[in-house]
Amino acid sequence: MVDPTAVAKRFWAYGTLGKTPDDDKWHKLDADVREVALNMSPDEIGQCMWALGTIRRLPSKGTWTVLEIAVEDTACRMSAKSVAVTVWAYARLKEAGLKKPDKDAWAELETAVEKHANENAFANEDLVNIAHAFATLPRVPPTQATEGEEGAEGEEGGGVVPEAPAESKEGDSQAEPTPVKDECWDALELAIANKASEDLTPTEIATTLWVFRTMHTQPNDETWHSLDQSMVRIAPGLKGTLQLAQMTWSYHSLNRAPEDKNTRWLMHNAVLLQPMGLQRVGVTRESNGERAKSRMETRDTSHPAAIDAHGWLKWAMHEPPPALPAKHALTFDPDAAPKDDEENADAAE
Repeated sequence: MVDPTAVAKRFWAYGTLGKTPDDDKWHKLDADVREVALNMSPDEIGQCMWALGTIRRLPSKGTWTVLEIAVEDTACRMSAKSVAVTVWAYARLKEAGLKKPDKDAWAELETAVEKHANENAFANEDLVNIAHAFATLPRVPPTQATEGEEGAEGEEGGGVVPEAPAESKEGDSQAEPTPVKDECWDALELAIANKASEDLTPTEIATTLWVFRTMHTQPNDETWHSLDQSMVRIAPGLKGTLQLAQMTWSYHSLNRAPEDKNTRWLMHNAVLLQPMGLQRVGVTRESNGERAKSRMETRDTSHPAAIDAHGWLKWAMHEPPPALPAKHALTFDPDAAPKDDEENADAAE
């Protein structure tokens, strides 16, 4: 029998080199993993999953089935790092054709994520990688009737058969269903909130904002306060960069605005300076080209193209509406016809 540790190390070596073995070596490695996966330690399973995610290649169907059984059996005993790289590998393998994780293996992984998040055992990059994987797959949060649960006899797919609503008497209000608590996500979000303001790097903050934007999920108040405080820390070092412009787009997508005035202006400046920032905030490349062509034809250079971003970012500036013009403005039009009230005033004099 092949040594399980030796097989895991061979897999790890290919992942470290970022190299996919040739067909003969791959078939041999595939067969060896299928033979010994159930005898590997939890962290050796994590190494194999990390290597597959790194080289973005799925094994044969039989080998993958055995690996997912091993993940299900060992997830509760994996280290925080192994749990993180296994979740990350599932998201990476989506690009290789993986449709969705096995239901039971994924449930065990989520339980392990919740446990390690509550224990504050994840490194910063692992927290962000797990959140990124949840958005990439995408993860389906728990519901009252989860697909795959055992249902009534004769129901295909094991779906839960909802009970018929009870008939209520006149005047009785129907009770609303109790929302299901997503304990895994809540634990992960709390762990991110505890680290964001002081510890996460600009790239990790940008990725976290992207996750919330992609999942169409609003962070809770504590998480948002921590993320917004992190922007006060990192925005000055990102002045004028594309990364800051992309973060601004995430703020805009979440319908949020930074509380700190300096951060607002740094975001505004980044969008004005970065062409991609302009495009992401709302000015498309096509409209930029058409506008530039029109101005060249009319030789209208009084308003630069970048000024259009200003309108898209008024939400970030908290700008008050423009003041009404004075009645006797210096820039009056001498050819304008007098208004009725002005004529009456002149007649009275």
